[in-house]
Amino acid sequence: MAIMLVVVHSNTIVHPFTLADNRHYTFYVFRILLRHPANKYLAVPIYFYSAWAAITAFGGLPNVQTPPARPRAPPARPRGGNIAVRPESPRRSNPRPRLPPPSMASVYDRDHHISKVLIWLLASTLSLVTAPLVEPRYFIVPWLIWRFHAASPWPTGDEAYKKRKKRIRTFKAWYKAVLYARHDHRLWLETVWFLAVNWGVCYVFLHWGFEWPQEKGKVQRFMW
Repeated sequence: MAIMLVVVHSNTIVHPFTLADNRHYTFYVFRILLRHPANKYLAVPIYFYSAWAAITAFGGLPNVQTPPARPRAPPARPRGGNIAVRPESPRRSNPRPRLPPPSMASVYDRDHHISKVLIWLLASTLSLVTAPLVEPRYFIVPWLIWRFHAASPWPTGDEAYKKRKKRIRTFKAWYKAVLYARHDHRLWLETVWFLAVNWGVCYVFLHWGFEWPQEKGKVQRFMW
């Protein structure tokens, strides 16, 4: 967060075109940020939390799979035909579990996950920081890549997911599985959120028109 404060203090550059057109939503965002000198610093916690949430959700956690435990070999049978039995040692109250060594697949998934996030951050930084203006359309490609790699709540190895993939015999069960059981329930909330935002933007565009004093009779409309 300290690095973000330094960046905001030294690199808050507002293009003149951003403050010259009051039809765009970014005009009002920068107008609020520049209304008081402290406003741009008060927004740093929002930047920090948004960055942390985006990086955490990007791709989810690496798929770490522990190898199965090796079966123990049966005790050797002596020549006399009797099995030598060792006296059992007293068990500890809290035995320390032995963790299996990480497999090569888990190490590869972890490294691949880290490199994927770093490449996404680098590419998004180069495409956004170098842009002279701040337009929502500049964030479409980075957001799409982030959304495609967002963590899935139903990993393929989960037992609950396997139960959902069982054979469906009736149309009602199929309809319920497709719309509810086999999907992340947060997708419905995300869909409702997108529909609400699009409805609000379209409503403002159609019904909140205004006129510029220098252009009488021409309706100006709010847009991204």
